Amino acid sequence: MQLDFLNEILLEVASAPARTPHPEDAIFEGTAPAERMVAALSWVIKNPGNLTIKWDGFPALLFGRNADGQLTVMDKYMFDKPHGQVTSPEDWVRYDQNRGKDRGNLYQQINNIWAGLDQAVGNVPGYFWGDLLWSTPLKPVKGVFVFKPNLVEYHIPVKSALGQQIAGKVGGIVVHTYLADRQARPQPWNGQGLNFNAPVAILTPSANIKFTLNDPVQVHKTAIATLKKYSSQIDEFLSGLDDKARVILKQYANKKITGQTTQEFADWLQTANTTQKLRKFLLGENQDGYLYQHPQGLPALFAVWNAVYQFKINLTEQLEQQVQGIGQYVNGQPAGEGFVFSTPEGPVKLVHRGVFSQALFAKMG
Repeated sequence: MQLDFLNEILLEVASAPARTPHPEDAIFEGTAPAERMVAALSWVIKNPGNLTIKWDGFPALLFGRNADGQLTVMDKYMFDKPHGQVTSPEDWVRYDQNRGKDRGNLYQQINNIWAGLDQAVGNVPGYFWGDLLWSTPLKPVKGVFVFKPNLVEYHIPVKSALGQQIAGKVGGIVVHTYLADRQARPQPWNGQGLNFNAPVAILTPSANIKFTLNDPVQVHKTAIATLKKYSSQIDEFLSGLDDKARVILKQYANKKITGQTTQEFADWLQTANTTQKLRKFLLGENQDGYLYQHPQGLPALFAVWNAVYQFKINLTEQLEQQVQGIGQYVNGQPAGEGFVFSTPEGPVKLVHRGVFSQALFAKMG
């Protein structure tokens, strides 16, 4: 099935992997991008085979062979840097020293998995992008392998198929994306080209789960209707805002949903990390700023943001109930990082931001 309606979707995908967008945040670019995100969510309901688990690994790594056949392992920020294609664990240290950085025990983690990744890659060209899950052999705890690479703690029964796959491995990485070369557009990894018998466990994002989705008719219709109702109003409102103003609106929405603020926008803006010039433009000196000149703009914008978010959350919660054989816990409560599905322009993620993101920001605070 062709995905022509997605061909112009505004995603943060370039020659190197980047952040995967939240569907609801597209409204800050205008109603057309938001409509395409709703179309993407509508499409994945009918095509759930494209869905994979978004594993909470750390760090994100790209690995493959350079032109000389040497293994190179990088994080996603090193990938497009002139000297980022390091060819040994020692090169990681030198790369960071040259930029005045020290990433502590990460160097030992990279050293632990290097030889195993070398065997996993073989002579396959291109680059594989994945997330590191563990870097020392796992020891069972009451019949379960437990690892916590970042925020989510995973529990894998030793006797399960996945447990047998990871037993005795020096490390594990879940691979989700493939790039034919450094300039290639990232593509979903099809499971080919890597040695699953290497000392480092290579996990697939789906964990062999066949996801299904039911169409949540009411929230689906609400997202479409809300966009239609406020379309012209929002685009007119956004036309008077520059990129910095749009970013601060998105930042507020994100902080609100993740519990980082309970304030109304005008109050929050007074202490936000932005310029006095932008605050004056939006609020004015005596409630005469842009927001007060266009009083319906902000409520309309957030109404659409929330409608798309509710549509996405319904799908996310359906999927979370289908993850079997993998225990996922955040702060001791069942929860994962979410899910990802692919479009021709890159991935879109389905994350319950009220759970995972809130816990993530609390950890960072």
